[in-house]
Amino acid sequence: MANQRTSSKFTCLTIALGYFVVSGLWTLFSNKLFAVLLNQPSLAEQCVGPGHWFFIAFSTGMLYWLLTYWEAAIAVSHESLRKVNRELRSFSECTKEITKANNELELIEGICRICVEVGGHKMAWVAFAEDNPEKDLRPVAHWGSDGCYLETLNASWADTERGHGPAGTSIRTGKIIVFHNILTNPLFRPWRDAAEERGYTSCIALPLVIDGKAFGSLVIFDEKPHAFDVEEAELLEELAGDLSYGIITVRLKAERMRGKEERLMLATVMDQTSDGVIVFDSRGVIQYVNPSFVSLCGVPADESIGVSIHEFECSQRNQVFYHAILEVFANKEAKAGHFLNKKRDGTEYDIDARISPVFSASGEVLHYVATIRDVSEAAGLQHQLRQAQKMEALATLSGGIAHDFNNILAIIITNVEMTLEDIAPDSPLYGSLELVLRAGLRGKSLVKQFMTISRQSEQPEKIIQIGEIIEECYSLLRSTLPTTIELRKSIDTESGLIAADPTQINQVIMNLCTNAGHAMSEKGGTLDINLSDVSLTADDMARYPGLKPGEYIKLIVADTGHGMSRDVLDRIFDPFYTTKEQGKGTGLGLAIVHGIIKNHRGHISVNSVLNVGTTFVILLPRVDGSQKGVEKTAVSKQIEGKGHLLFVDDEVDYVAGMKIGLERLGYLVTAETDCRKTLELFRQNPDAFDMLITDQTMPHMTGVMLAQEILNIRPDLPIILCSGSSPESDTAVSPAKAKAAGISEVLMKPVERSEINRVIQRLMATELD
Repeated sequence: MANQRTSSKFTCLTIALGYFVVSGLWTLFSNKLFAVLLNQPSLAEQCVGPGHWFFIAFSTGMLYWLLTYWEAAIAVSHESLRKVNRELRSFSECTKEITKANNELELIEGICRICVEVGGHKMAWVAFAEDNPEKDLRPVAHWGSDGCYLETLNASWADTERGHGPAGTSIRTGKIIVFHNILTNPLFRPWRDAAEERGYTSCIALPLVIDGKAFGSLVIFDEKPHAFDVEEAELLEELAGDLSYGIITVRLKAERMRGKEERLMLATVMDQTSDGVIVFDSRGVIQYVNPSFVSLCGVPADESIGVSIHEFECSQRNQVFYHAILEVFANKEAKAGHFLNKKRDGTEYDIDARISPVFSASGEVLHYVATIRDVSEAAGLQHQLRQAQKMEALATLSGGIAHDFNNILAIIITNVEMTLEDIAPDSPLYGSLELVLRAGLRGKSLVKQFMTISRQSEQPEKIIQIGEIIEECYSLLRSTLPTTIELRKSIDTESGLIAADPTQINQVIMNLCTNAGHAMSEKGGTLDINLSDVSLTADDMARYPGLKPGEYIKLIVADTGHGMSRDVLDRIFDPFYTTKEQGKGTGLGLAIVHGIIKNHRGHISVNSVLNVGTTFVILLPRVDGSQKGVEKTAVSKQIEGKGHLLFVDDEVDYVAGMKIGLERLGYLVTAETDCRKTLELFRQNPDAFDMLITDQTMPHMTGVMLAQEILNIRPDLPIILCSGSSPESDTAVSPAKAKAAGISEVLMKPVERSEINRVIQRLMATELD
């Protein structure tokens, strides 16, 4: 630049001297030239005055000054044009950077790079204002710095010493701040050494503003003092405005992208969630249904979207749920509840639903959203729990009354049997007494059934082939069911072996099939009996409470009858509940089936759809063929009643009747009502008695306790324990525990004379052997 200025000055001086020489020569020789040309010799003799020479000298000086000024003006103009071109290039590059930037950091770093590489400055950086108590400045990006100046900046935008720097002041005031010479500016003292070390002399800080509030600052350093004049400051202010706009644009773009990703994620979640989702517009027209809702409701999406809720198929068959949605439409308030809905095929399912309005910022309803969760399995488990609780309550009730009922029935049956023996068959009283006996026996059977319902009846189990029982039932059903009912069976099991009482399993199958036949008696249909193997894992236990993981036999009895409503389903296992006409059912059948299955450590469930049919599913533990069942006990041959029996019971009437009845059979009977007196009597002469028959529940001492005292005196004495209580209400009377206590046989009251006689004869025969 110095050589260029020297060259310019030399050129101006040369032109001025040339002008002076030409002017001087013209002054000296112009008169002589015109004298010759005009032929006037007198002109050549005229002399030039001093004023003429002064004019030449003055004009030469003026020419030199004008040339120098013009040259300087051109230089200034060139410099200004260069700056303008540089700033225009910077604006152009910034526009490109804003257009192509993918994220905020990339944009800010690109603008800093343009300020350095295109703008010709030393370094540029951007600081953001932290909204914390210290009001720190956080360096975001920079370009041109070759050290750790920014990392150790420790600047602030608070009104403190470290907040009076260019960046902090521009953010705090929202104005452009220019330090023409940071080496002498006292406000830059905290960072002066670092700036001087890196060759920074002047700087400008331009606030970055969004919605009228400064959130950051663009700081540019230059190596020259006074590098930022008013014109360049104005241009850089526009650059800072473009950067602010670019940051806003990038942030909005990123926000839109996040919103798009969130909506995509939400759409994915809604499509994949197990909960059903249905969206309506403000008029109640369906705009969206997810696959789970389609699966629950049974209506395809293309038949749902665009349909009004009032015309929606699912609404028409689920009126309660439909009116709950209308209530939300009317009140503009969310509503939640439990509903029983039906699918297109008529299958019922339980749901927990929540219907909510979606409001705009102005408070207007934009959409309505209903979320639906299928809780059929949980509802089923709750039903099973309620059923189990009812059966437990029934067990407690029956256990409490069975003892008293059995004692009463025992007295009635025993005395009627003996009275019938005493009167002639043609007596007018004989028929009436037979009716009384049959009523007593029916009462005995009813108590046994009641105890089966409540799982208080212990039955002998053996290894049985359930397929064979199905074959027997199948043959019987084929001959008894009307021809309008198609009977089908499928037995697909490797062993089909279970540990069970065959009579009770037969009762279960016949009861279910008879009910199915009754359901199809009017219109006919199909009755399917299926048997298969199934393995249950720990994951399956939630659906089958009370079972353990393992191998099971699955028995399915399905019909295509009239089906049952949910209200009926909730009560089908309740004792004495029936939907049949008066006189056609007692209401004990399914209750007994439930008790038998539970007593065999199994599980029973039912599913029914009105006008479609009913399906019962039974699971019973499968056993290996190598396991041994309960062997059959051979009945001893009949012998005459003989021997001395010691009989004790706290019921006076029962003792009197049994004493007479046993004596009629030929036995010598010593009867007592006090167990303590009985024990004392036995101690006096243990060998005088051949057998002890004792009640279980007595004052002062139970039958088991009495038996143990007797066996301590005479271990070989046969003992029969009779009880009106069940094994669950009194575990001491269970066959296993009674055997362990040394008791020979356990009989449940009421005991018929023929039954107790057979047991006495068998035990006597065993004793003789």
